[in-house]
Formats: sequence, structure tokens, C-alpha cells
Amino acid sequence: MKKTLIALAVLAASGASFAQVTITGNYTAGYRASSAGGADSSGLGNDTSLVTFTAKEDLGGGLSASAFMNIDGLTRGGVGGGDSGMALAGGFGKLSLETGRGSDYLSGGTAGVGGVGLDDKVFSRLDASDSIAYTSPSFGGLTFGISHDEGAVNRASEATSPVGLGVGAAGTPVADTYQRGVGVTVGYAAGPLAVNGNYKVWDQAGTVDNNSKNRISLRGSYDLGVAKVGAGFRNQQFVTGTRQDSFLAVGFAATSQLQLGADWGQRTQADRKTATDNGTRGGYGLKAEYSLSKRTSVVAAYASWEPTVGAANRSTETNLLLSHSF
Repeated sequence: MKKTLIALAVLAASGASFAQVTITGNYTAGYRASSAGGADSSGLGNDTSLVTFTAKEDLGGGLSASAFMNIDGLTRGGVGGGDSGMALAGGFGKLSLETGRGSDYLSGGTAGVGGVGLDDKVFSRLDASDSIAYTSPSFGGLTFGISHDEGAVNRASEATSPVGLGVGAAGTPVADTYQRGVGVTVGYAAGPLAVNGNYKVWDQAGTVDNNSKNRISLRGSYDLGVAKVGAGFRNQQFVTGTRQDSFLAVGFAATSQLQLGADWGQRTQADRKTATDNGTRGGYGLKAEYSLSKRTSVVAAYASWEPTVGAANRSTETNLLLSHSF
């Protein structure tokens, strides 16, 4: 159930006006046991604490404006920021401005196919950027878009890289901290089939080995009725070396309340400057979610992956969680 906040905006020139803001969110907590490098750890805690404010205004003439802001990560020590953005939409399509980490293109974005997600495990974790994007209207299920983003390329530099109004990302970075990128996307979604392709190029590559030059991404899913399957592939060219990411996922409803999912991912790198990066590593995940209601569920998930090429010990993570959305 969504809750609505009626916010009062006081305008000096025109008096008072009202705007409706929808508040949604999720709180997930439970038990986690993990193993990394042969060292085990476990305990209770909060997995997700997310509050989302969403507003929309009809501007007339088929034009609308929308905005969203997330509070992501509430602890006794403080409150963390989350993704945020706004958009103008109409018959021309949609123009959006956003700041955030988004979701992983492969394991987090394969059209809702089940699984635990392999970002920050087999694949890279997500980093924040500022972006502007245009998405066309649907032409019989076919859409296209173009985007520009600038910001961090690793989590360590997220706080210090140019993410913020007027900061920009000028010049050639002295290390692999930030870059600008432009991407073109084509998508198709109709009936049981959904596919997406993206090509992105970065400037400011300079001579830093880990800076990106270009990347091609493909993903798709198909709903078989009894199950949904998905797959994806990415090929990325760096200043030095290449990387290929592959992904497979399947999800199905065992009963009206029980959803099961599994995913598998693999990363292969070649000619990278750091010799230990070269080679292939992979991992997989299993997930079961039992719905107690439309908003509350019990989740059990397990993931196992190779943290590095040729690692002596696999990393694992087991979660037993209670999740409530509002």
C-alpha cells in the first residue's frame, strides 16, 4: 500500500499551493553468514532500509514532470543518500536528469529474471555518476535512447570525483578516478520478449591502464509462462586490456506464493596490466522468496563466487531475511 504525503509549498508571489508526494520504501533485515579468503563471519542486521519520495505533475498538453529522491541506508550512525532524479515526458519521449548508482546492467537489469545479483561479486560494484538521457517513445515495442554521464569509476573515488552541479569532469584524470561517457541504446519489449543493446564510449582515457575506452552490452529475457529465462554479455576495452562478462538467469513460480531463481556469471580478462587480473573467474546464486502478503516476504539466498582468478578459497554469502515494502 502506498502512502501519500500532502506537502504545503509557500510561494511568495502567488500564495500557497499544494503538491502530492508519494512515499514508498522497503525495510529488509535478518541474518547473514559469509566467508571471504577463508575467514568466516555472521550476524544479525539490516540489509535494506530505503525510503523513496516520488512526485509527478501534469503540465498540460500531454507534457508531465516527475521527480524522485531516495534515502538509502538508515543506521544508528546516520542516514545515507540514494539515487535521485527528475524527468520531462510527453509525446516526444522522455528527458531525464539523474544522480545515482543505478542497477547492474547484467545481473540487476535482465528484465526482472530471478537471482541474487552478482554485482560486487563476479561483476564490478556500482559507482555514482551524474547523467542526462533521452528515451524515445515506443514504436511497436522498439525504443532508442542516448545518454551522457560523468562521475566516479570506482567506489573509493566516489566521494572525491566530480559528482555534483557545475563540477564536471574536465581534463584527463591523473588516475582511474573519473571519466565522461556517451552511450546509445536500442531496446525492444513486446509480449514475452525483451532485449536491449548499448554501445558506450569514454573520453579522457589518457594513459591510465584501468581507464575505459569503449563497451558493448547486450541482454535479453523471454517469458516461457512456467519460467522466465535471461542472458547477457558485455565486452569492454580499456587503455590496457579487455574484459568480457557473461550472465545467465532463470526464475519461476513454484506456487502462487513461492518464487525461485538462480543466476550464473563469469568474467574473463586479457592483456590487463596487473597479471593476476588475467584469466577467468565466475560464480552463481540461488534465491527463494515466499510471500506472506503482497508487501511482506521471507527471503533465503545463497551466492558462491571466485573473488580472484585462481583463488584458493571461494567467497560465499548466505542470507535469511524478512522483507516488508510500503
